[in-house]
Amino acid sequence: MAEEKVFVRRAPAIPHKISELKSEMGRVCLAGTIISKNKEIGSFILDDGESKILILTNEPREFEKLKEGNFVRAMGKIWGQENELEIQADIIQDFSKIDKELYNKVFFEK
Repeated sequence: MAEEKVFVRRAPAIPHKISELKSEMGRVCLAGTIISKNKEIGSFILDDGESKILILTNEPREFEKLKEGNFVRAMGKIWGQENELEIQADIIQDFSKIDKELYNKVFFEK
């Protein structure tokens, strides 16, 4: 008998500004500039121009590629409560070639 493959589908990561985040949102997508890194815990602070948040990573090799000042997009799950939120990232993309103003216009201007 052939082994049946099971695919687990993730919830979509919805684009948000950091200031809009709530603990019950689940998976989110954030874009911003890395303003500092902490090698000890594999984390960095992401600044979207209005607010900042701690992003935790699980991939040491990918974390090493990240540089302060880079524009990135991070997708992951929100952890914490109200004023102490952080993101456990499962995907981090280099967006250094993306126009920040155009990105914000497309996703956040109504």
